[in-house]
Amino acid sequence: MNLPRNWKRWGENDERGTLNYITPDKVRRAAALVRLGRRFSLAIPLQRSAPIWPDRHKNWHITTYSNTAGPGDGGAEDVIMMHTHGTTHIDALCHVFTDGLLYNGFSANQSISSDGARRNAISNVDAITTRGVLIDVAGYHRVEALPHDHEITPEEIQTIANYQGVHIEAGDALLFRTGFMSLWSKDESAYDRAQPGVNLAAAQWAGDREIVLMGADNSAVEVFSGDQDLPVHIEFIRNQGGYLLELLNLDELSREKIYEFLLVVAPLRITNGLGSPLNPIAIA
Repeated sequence: MNLPRNWKRWGENDERGTLNYITPDKVRRAAALVRLGRRFSLAIPLQRSAPIWPDRHKNWHITTYSNTAGPGDGGAEDVIMMHTHGTTHIDALCHVFTDGLLYNGFSANQSISSDGARRNAISNVDAITTRGVLIDVAGYHRVEALPHDHEITPEEIQTIANYQGVHIEAGDALLFRTGFMSLWSKDESAYDRAQPGVNLAAAQWAGDREIVLMGADNSAVEVFSGDQDLPVHIEFIRNQGGYLLELLNLDELSREKIYEFLLVVAPLRITNGLGSPLNPIAIA
């Protein structure tokens, strides 16, 4: 039987997938990209009203507090209820599956329950530290946002990388700016209906180049409309053991024309978790 691309590549029990591409040498070379000493948060604000997949519940946030009028001490803290995929986030390798199998051939039936994931959980990801590359598709086309049906292809990725003067290397994280986040505050229903993103060929191309993760400033990284499946999720996460970052804020990197940087992605260590909110940091 022909197994998907990376199954068993790093052993029968591997639950880290493409993180295995990140060698100590890769981290050292990524750290050498820090020349300006500038840090960029790539997260959108975590708030009640924010972009979210339409069939997920909105974020719920209240504050508990005591003794605001005094005398004596008082205190306050947050209470937040949310989907782990309800803001800028990373998908765990257990997030999607097909034919009853997760990445590396683990049984979804035996691994996934209301208690979470026994295999491929987000707790297997400590910190992703590697070279990040911005592919500014909207900037290249000189538009505020790409059309909702724009498919980012391998040829377009390479063309834009050449235009920006960056080379794509094994172990990289590729971040795609579609500009589509700008539509959310103008027309939420249009934002939810369909979005531009990478196509299946681009996900396969990324696998050929041993890309660790792909991220974008949209809801799914891949191009989608409301009535279709998400083939990039299946190919990149389930078949390759790769990671997707969604709902990123890439506008400041675009304005500053910073196309390569040290990227630090540190998920919450959620036991049996299927994803995690993030505040990814680009350091240039």
